[in-house]
Amino acid sequence: MSKNIKNQKTPVSKIIGAIFTAAFMWGTGNVISRSLLIEGIDEIFLITLRVTVIGTLLFIYYSIFNRDKFDSTLLKEASITAMASIFFVGWFFIFSLQYISSGLVTLLISSAPVFTIVWLKILLKEEKISRQKYISIFIGLLGVSYLFISKETGLQDQGNIFLGGSLAFMGVQCIALATVLNRKYARKYKVSSWLTFQYPIVILLSTAAFLITGTEVQSLNTSQILRVIMLVFFNLGAFTSFTWLIQRVSALQVASVDYLVPVVGVSAGVIFLDESFNSNVIVAGIFIFISLLMNTKEEFSS
Repeated sequence: MSKNIKNQKTPVSKIIGAIFTAAFMWGTGNVISRSLLIEGIDEIFLITLRVTVIGTLLFIYYSIFNRDKFDSTLLKEASITAMASIFFVGWFFIFSLQYISSGLVTLLISSAPVFTIVWLKILLKEEKISRQKYISIFIGLLGVSYLFISKETGLQDQGNIFLGGSLAFMGVQCIALATVLNRKYARKYKVSSWLTFQYPIVILLSTAAFLITGTEVQSLNTSQILRVIMLVFFNLGAFTSFTWLIQRVSALQVASVDYLVPVVGVSAGVIFLDESFNSNVIVAGIFIFISLLMNTKEEFSS
């Protein structure tokens, strides 16, 4: 089942297309999720519905088009990665959207590459971390801290940055951890196989939480059904594009996604959900953007 594609030459047009696809779909996905939460859709119901539909679609595709035999190692590695990349990320962000704007969530998500350095040091001890990258972590933390100090939520005189921001920050750490795990494991497998084998554990745990909490199945109107379909499509597209990028290009090129996600998320939130865009968001964004530039500068010069 393993497929070594690390050294394959990838057309620049495909790389750019994948970067823009992942950024647009991730940035827009948070806006769609928050629009559903505003209308009273339960968080647990929404996340369980989303992962179940995505997992089912992936399994159908895998069953029809993938002839590979079952691989227990793939299941184990994909399940470990899925806990960080899908399960905990999904739960942290869906609940954070009750307290802060979708634009602010995407801005925090863009800081994930900076904190990936920490997880590289913890999990891959042979990874060398320069002083410049440690400084970039500090600057990124300043940007995040500024949001807490200013009590900015990205909402019009609503929300709670301490609850929403803390949940989103935990989600960012999960993304950073998942990036390291994906770099370690995902390169060995086909994109469709890797994504498909991540979802059994996620569906199992989400369904268990759904049943334990006594969450009820909600009826959706036509508009809500269409947005759930869009959310599923965008999630699938973003994860597929991102996994494809991780397998084929450098960390610098993958990090380009994180420069674009907040632009999409903040813009869409302001336009469609009347979210706030003010000096606090700009200041925090500048700190995070500088930390991203410092984090990737060494790869530009290498």
